[in-house]
Amino acid sequence: MDRLPSPAKGQGPTSRGILLAALLMVWGAPGMAFAQPAWQGEWDRIQAAAKKEGKIVVAIPLNPELRKTVDGVFRSRFGIEPELVVGQSTQYVRKFTDEVQAGVRYFDIIIAGVENLLDRAIPMGAVDPLEPYWILPEVKDPKNWWGGHIYSDKPKRFAYVTTAYTSSNIWYNADLAKPEEVRSYDDLLNPKWKDKIGLLDPRGGGVGLGIWSFLWATKGEDYLKKLVQQKLFIQRDRRLLADSLAKGRVAITIGPTYYTFLPFTKAGIPIKPLPQFKEGTFVTFGSGPPVVAKNPPHPNATKVFVNWLLSKEGQEIWGKAHGQPTRRLDVDTTGLTEIGEQAVKDFLTVEEFHKRENQSEEKILSVRRPAREFASKLLP
Repeated sequence: MDRLPSPAKGQGPTSRGILLAALLMVWGAPGMAFAQPAWQGEWDRIQAAAKKEGKIVVAIPLNPELRKTVDGVFRSRFGIEPELVVGQSTQYVRKFTDEVQAGVRYFDIIIAGVENLLDRAIPMGAVDPLEPYWILPEVKDPKNWWGGHIYSDKPKRFAYVTTAYTSSNIWYNADLAKPEEVRSYDDLLNPKWKDKIGLLDPRGGGVGLGIWSFLWATKGEDYLKKLVQQKLFIQRDRRLLADSLAKGRVAITIGPTYYTFLPFTKAGIPIKPLPQFKEGTFVTFGSGPPVVAKNPPHPNATKVFVNWLLSKEGQEIWGKAHGQPTRRLDVDTTGLTEIGEQAVKDFLTVEEFHKRENQSEEKILSVRRPAREFASKLLP
């Protein structure tokens, strides 16, 4: 091996000597040349600790396909048993807060929107801020999310907006109505449709309240009074509304969406969604984000689940299984238009999104609750 020339007496080290010294420093420090980023080391440690915990308890919406998919993927990916408690969010949030009040710590995560958290869960300090549980850079980076990081609670700490979309929520019986006859909400006031419109009762919440609140905010109370004068067929059972549309009891329904009508469309009955009206429709946040229980029983498994669910893979899997389009920009949501759902990132501006949504804490207080009170006074 060639010897490096020594510097002349009285002179400093040559540039070649400086380079050699630098290389020796790198080679001589174990792992320095191939050091992992800090987040990767933390992620590896968290996964190892989560495997020792062995399980996680998550309350999720009532959807057999979602339960099957999440259980299989999460279990195989991380070696952690997910105990998935399925049901209506209002029911399991109530169960969660009752247990917290009794000093019981059972749930790690509940999937719920901010409306279900406002009455008890947030005021009683039952949930943790979500952001401290983020580890993966792809989750933390706002550039991966349409509109950046958006929360639905005023403090912007607990209820992250993972999904945002519109649904086809006005359907018609093709034997009784034509799409060109109803292109605006004003067209529903035509005397032709008197006693021929079904409405999902907004007093029951859900999509019924979503569309009613949108009309209350955009068309006004006078419009809703005129709509009710059409002798609406009002029901809380969306399946009964779908059956009424299929059998011709009504020509148009307001509220129920794709999956409610699926048994009838599969049977070839000519019921279809109307194209979106010129005034648009409301934006929904779907079932809500992963909300973390205060001091969860399985803290490391909780971090793993939160990061996986908010990752590209997690949002792809959740969106397809549950039929709710994500805000993640790197996930293709165009296929969900087949079930009448359109991601806001595919057709709306951020400004229009904020106008149309009515599921943030601000809109719940200023729109949904007043609209619901109005419905309680107006509807029979």
